[in-house]
Amino acid sequence: MKRPLLVFEDVGPASRRRLFEWLGVTFMATRYAVLSPLFWIGLGLATAFASHPAAALGGVFPAGLGYGVLLMTCNTLHTLGHILAGRIMGAPMQANLLTSTRDVNIYTSPSPHTPPHIRIVRALGGPFANLSIGIVALGAAKAAGIDLLIVFGWMNIAIGLWTLLPIPTLDGSTILRQLLRNINGRAART
Repeated sequence: MKRPLLVFEDVGPASRRRLFEWLGVTFMATRYAVLSPLFWIGLGLATAFASHPAAALGGVFPAGLGYGVLLMTCNTLHTLGHILAGRIMGAPMQANLLTSTRDVNIYTSPSPHTPPHIRIVRALGGPFANLSIGIVALGAAKAAGIDLLIVFGWMNIAIGLWTLLPIPTLDGSTILRQLLRNINGRAART
């Protein structure tokens, strides 16, 4: 398995520990997965400092912890989107590997035997979940006037858009690669 972007530890089979099963997916963890909350809280702190640069540390730190929890929730929703998209397409995710930074999806069907349209929909599942939830959260925040929902909505939208970038090992790269295979396959048949 190619080392995914932002994954810093070994993701080989020997380094995995089975944790639990949820929605038919086995969740496993690397040895350093226990550091994942620190990664997300660190991102939350960076977000808090970036959005409130003049605030005192005492005010930014609780906001950063809260942002970290929101980011972990966005990540979980992203994974859930991939799980549901795989199930809908009849090519479900076999396992999800928790690392110190991000989750890695593991599918049963090897890529040469999985049609491009199935891989595209599975890859779109996570970003679609984040973008949909982000839009709903922003709409609810506008109706209810809840600032936390605004932050949650924009975080989901940011993660959804980030993962759609055509950077290797992100969803956008998988989508682009499969679209190009589809186009090249059609061109070769004509």
